[in-house]
Amino acid sequence: MTSPLSIDREFTVALHSHTIDSCDDIEALRSIAKTLLEAWQLQAMFSEDYGAELLRVHAP
Repeated sequence: MTSPLSIDREFTVALHSHTIDSCDDIEALRSIAKTLLEAWQLQAMFSEDYGAELLRVHAP
């Protein structure tokens, strides 16, 4: 199965994955994980809002 990511995004994932793999600082990894969790949820919120806007669906 091929990845749904573009080659540019695949490269970015690989680059950051390497950085994470080489990190020995647990506090830095925790900080990264929390930042990514917040970014993921923010992206999900924007996607939901945009999808609702496109479908002309309004949240209660």
